[in-house]
Amino acid sequence: MQLSPIVLFTYKRLGTLKKTIAALSVNSLAASSDLIVYSDGSKSSNDDVIIAEIRGYLKTITGFKTITIHESPTNKGLANSIIGGVTDVIEQYGKVIVLEDDLIVSQNFLAFMNEALDFYEQNNEVFSVSGYGLKVALPKNVLGLGDLER
Repeated sequence: MQLSPIVLFTYKRLGTLKKTIAALSVNSLAASSDLIVYSDGSKSSNDDVIIAEIRGYLKTITGFKTITIHESPTNKGLANSIIGGVTDVIEQYGKVIVLEDDLIVSQNFLAFMNEALDFYEQNNEVFSVSGYGLKVALPKNVLGLGDLER
């Protein structure tokens, strides 16, 4: 199985970005995955400091097969950033795992996403796969899950 690249879009939320990277980096497939980050530019000079901090942090990330950082000199906005970034990566790799800088993924997220994308690759009735999970309250006696944090 060829692993899908991970594309992460970020703007100016350093705290949540760090949590996203921390969660992503403990995935078993992180070290074998390409991480491609799109850092949007400032909307105004008021955002220059935080954008510089974000970009400084991005340069410290480790734990992935490769890390590519795209720094936009101007603010494209989320929609344009995602459309352009996802299009470029799909043209190059044929598939992509897309994240924003405020998502916390589980330890098996990359395995799940890669297996699902591989499984459904030839199924034209499936447009996308999501790793979103609703918080569901389980009875304490279900499969010994009662001790998990809810």
